[in-house]
Amino acid sequence: MNRKKGPNALQIAATVSAMGFEIFAFIIIGALGGNYMDQRFETGHLWLPICAVAGFFLGLFSCYFTLKSLMKD
Repeated sequence: MNRKKGPNALQIAATVSAMGFEIFAFIIIGALGGNYMDQRFETGHLWLPICAVAGFFLGLFSCYFTLKSLMKD
């Protein structure tokens, strides 16, 4: 009987840590990009929150594919 083995505890912990870093990195990159656009186009604080929220959603999108690849294995 060949059973398909699921991911072990260490692999799950590493994936969860990577997902947290992905969300964090996308938010920071979005905020930095938004701050740059605010300074470049002199728009006050318009682009900073827009790009940070966009980074959050892109991070969630990236986490979806990370989880999908974990479940495929």
